[in-house]
Formats: sequence, C-alpha cells, structure tokens
Amino acid sequence: MLTLSTHMSGDVAVLILNGRLVLEDTESPLRTAIEQLVSAGHVKLVLDLAAVTYIDSAGLGLMVAKFVSLRSRGGDLRLVHPTPRSMHLMTITNLATVFETYPSEDLAVQSFASS
Repeated sequence: MLTLSTHMSGDVAVLILNGRLVLEDTESPLRTAIEQLVSAGHVKLVLDLAAVTYIDSAGLGLMVAKFVSLRSRGGDLRLVHPTPRSMHLMTITNLATVFETYPSEDLAVQSFASS
C-alpha cells in the first residue's frame, strides 16, 4: 500500500511517498493528492521516492500521465531520492531521460527557480 505526506517549500509541493507504487494502488492517494494540488494551482511538484519499495508499469504510467498533465499547465514533476531499483526501472524504460532527478529535496526545489 502506498502512503504519502505533502508539504510546501515555497511554491513547490513536495510529496513524500512510502510503499509500493503499483496497479492496485494507482487510484491511490498519489493520484488524488496530485489532482488536488493542481486544482489548487500548484503545478510544481517533487516526488520523494526514497521510501518507495517497488514501482510497476501502472505506477510508471501514473507518473508519466501526471508529468504530461503538469507540463501542459506550465508546471513540472521532478524526482528526488530514487532508489537504485527505481532508477534502474527508469533507465531501462528511457524515463531517466524524461524526469529530472535530484539527490536532495533542496536541489529539486531550487531547480524550479532556474527553469
């Protein structure tokens, strides 16, 4: 099961994920949280993946769909602390070239200032 917490860092919403990002959880708190943030006008998001234990194709699909949705609204989705397993999955699917990934939350948040 996926759980998450959210906090704001300036105008950037940081979502800290914990658990598995998989098919049975794609209609989970992550989708709802992102939709609520976008509805409130927050389109700069950072996903902290440090505590994500597994991502399947549906989880990747959710991330890509939200990335596209945010980009169409002038925002972006950045990743922080991907696990080696998550990074391997993104590399073999070529998504490592799509998502900007950072080693710390501070760097991910600061990256929005320069974009």
